[in-house]
Amino acid sequence: MRKIIDFNVATLASLFILSILILFHIAILTGILFFDYVPIDSLWGGKMKTVAQLLNFEIVSLLTSVIFFFLLLIRSKLLNIPKLTGIARIAMWVLFVFFLVNTIGNVLATTTFERYVAIASGALAFLFLRIAVEKNRKNVL
Repeated sequence: MRKIIDFNVATLASLFILSILILFHIAILTGILFFDYVPIDSLWGGKMKTVAQLLNFEIVSLLTSVIFFFLLLIRSKLLNIPKLTGIARIAMWVLFVFFLVNTIGNVLATTTFERYVAIASGALAFLFLRIAVEKNRKNVL
């Protein structure tokens, strides 16, 4: 696994994809709150029934994506918080499993958009696996 992709490349790629994901959730929330644009049928596999439901799910998704981003910063030591380094490493394994299951769910979704999201989700699963298998990092990117 270590020979397939470098830790630094995996970290930067994950940060990039998570940044896009965070911007995506912000765009959806902005559309709902300020422009009365509610793409209920296109998001969450078309399972949302109300605007309030979609809003709640998007807020939770945004917050979790930001937490993932900070955990990745801690794991890569771009954000140096020594007390959280061990937690961040364990979190990478949890995120690998999370995105693996999410990829399966996206592939099985009824909307075409969700199926395309499976590509990013699968890439994140692979990248988090690579980051998780790395032993203790001594240097920053």
